[in-house]
Amino acid sequence: MSLFAGSTPGAGARAVAGASGSTVRVADGDTIVAVVGGVEERVRFLNIDTPEVGRCLAGAATKFTSSRLPEGGAIELGYDRDLRDPYERLLAMVRPAGGTWLSVDLAAEGLGFPLTVAPNTAYKSAVETASSTARRRGVGLFDPTLPCTPIARAETARGFVGRAQSMPAGTQAQFHAVNGVLDRAGKRLELLVPMQYGIVTPSFRAWLMALKRPVLASIKTVRASKAQQWKNAQKAASESSSNGDNTSSGGWWPPGVPRNYTGPRCYEPGGVIWYPC
Repeated sequence: MSLFAGSTPGAGARAVAGASGSTVRVADGDTIVAVVGGVEERVRFLNIDTPEVGRCLAGAATKFTSSRLPEGGAIELGYDRDLRDPYERLLAMVRPAGGTWLSVDLAAEGLGFPLTVAPNTAYKSAVETASSTARRRGVGLFDPTLPCTPIARAETARGFVGRAQSMPAGTQAQFHAVNGVLDRAGKRLELLVPMQYGIVTPSFRAWLMALKRPVLASIKTVRASKAQQWKNAQKAASESSSNGDNTSSGGWWPPGVPRNYTGPRCYEPGGVIWYPC
């Protein structure tokens, strides 16, 4: 029986007859230690990159791999063109005997991102297709309900921008409050970088940028709009003061504020012009 039964590797793929072994232990989502050909090897799965230990969903990826490849369990390996990486790890597709490839299954659950390092491209399309399915299903790294995922962080930042958009900016205190909310949106977007997940694939980096770009643009637009609103309020106050329209026996009174206002006041430098805080 062919080692590649049930899969469709590309023309560059090659199999080693009888490539099989047993799991010694699972290191993380995409790396195991296994006995292959009577030798203990550190095996790195082909075409998938899962989160580094301690990062978002790293534990879930490791647990998934552990459930599929229990210690002592028989495994089958499929090779591509390069058999070793710079760290001398064995590069292979891995599956439990008679099962399905872990690289594809991890991608299908959103627990990893496609990674292709030429010339090992035989299983590239299968992993990418599985990852696209995970994205449509909204699972794993694509789940908007898990606070640590990129999509959830982008949505939270977008919510902050929407909140800032609805806030007034007619006073200095209000303008500062708006900028504070926009700063919170920016801080959330700062988490959308590969190092936060330990995933280094170009496609993952591109996806993070695609999530960030429109929100960053919205932050810039809202910040400019609120700055103009504050500037207009200052201009109106200055004009009203020059025309004597906002003075009374009690001195300066801000435009549009009821004369019976008794709330807190925030004063401009000089201690004369004030607005409700």
